[in-house]
Amino acid sequence: MVTTSVGPRVLGFTGRAGNLMAVLPEGGLERPDGGRFAFVGGHRLWAAPEIPEVTYASDDRPCTATEIDGGVRVEAPADAAGLVKALQVRGARGGWTLDHELRNDSDRPVTVAPWAITQLRPGGTATLPLPPRGPGPQADRAVVLWPYTDLADERIGFERGVVRVRSEPAGPPLKLGSAPGEGPLSYRIDGEAFEKRIDPDPDAPYADRGAALQVYLCDEFCELETLGPLVTLEPGATTRHTERWTLRAAGAGRSET
Repeated sequence: MVTTSVGPRVLGFTGRAGNLMAVLPEGGLERPDGGRFAFVGGHRLWAAPEIPEVTYASDDRPCTATEIDGGVRVEAPADAAGLVKALQVRGARGGWTLDHELRNDSDRPVTVAPWAITQLRPGGTATLPLPPRGPGPQADRAVVLWPYTDLADERIGFERGVVRVRSEPAGPPLKLGSAPGEGPLSYRIDGEAFEKRIDPDPDAPYADRGAALQVYLCDEFCELETLGPLVTLEPGATTRHTERWTLRAAGAGRSET
């Protein structure tokens, strides 16, 4: 379910057990201007790196929806940071394709990256993949930590090739990322597995120490987040970022690792 009243946003993604996405009518965070960014819930597009004056620009205004081949395109007016955000959702073989766009509508260059965030209802388990081991003795991958993340948190579990995070209201917020960000980012809940994939560019710069895949957890929701490369957009220029979504019975189909 894609809304046109705010966004661009996907507010509903329904499986056998109902809507997988978090519904957060009261949730949000404070913006530098004293206003409030409303979480609302669902899937949204932000701009990385996390600079409050840019990232937290409100998306609480109507969007324009246009039917496209196999789906819909939703575009919002320019926000307070001068960015135009658009989202295209199309049915694809075995799932859905979501194309995210950031366009610089200001009169000056800006360095940003598309940041696609999916808020899911709590109670499941997120899986953050670690890339396969490469040849040779050099360091080849990283788990990225945020300042408020405690590795002693019992909700975090390290296994071969993955980090699993249980979405339980048992502690403070935490966040982890995976660099370079290969493999499926997934969430299991009520017998279903939601998965999203991207195609990271190994030669491009990324925000957050290269963590193109991220998991954020708090009491109200679990976020699966992906990043596109950092680019400097001249006025009028656009950058794009694609996610591929699937939903299946947990344990069916390809492995999450």
